Amino acid sequence: MTVRAPRPERGAMNGEIVWLDRARAYGFVRPTDGGADMVFHVDGAGSVEADDLAVGMAVHFMVRHDALGPLAHRLAPGHLDDGP
Repeated sequence: MTVRAPRPERGAMNGEIVWLDRARAYGFVRPTDGGADMVFHVDGAGSVEADDLAVGMAVHFMVRHDALGPLAHRLAPGHLDDGP
């Protein structure tokens, strides 16, 4: 098996939570730009707890790549302003 080296983080993105398992503190977020759904895991070290999240909730997040592919992390409530 070949393990890919981690790639740099992608800038912040807006999205919506489409599936959530609070007991296991993970779920899927769908980027508003139409990209593929990404898995996220809430580890307690970030700005939100699993109990603070809900399906359909607007969030913004960073994207990191590991051996399994893209992962959403650093989730925070609300969409970022697209600017003027």
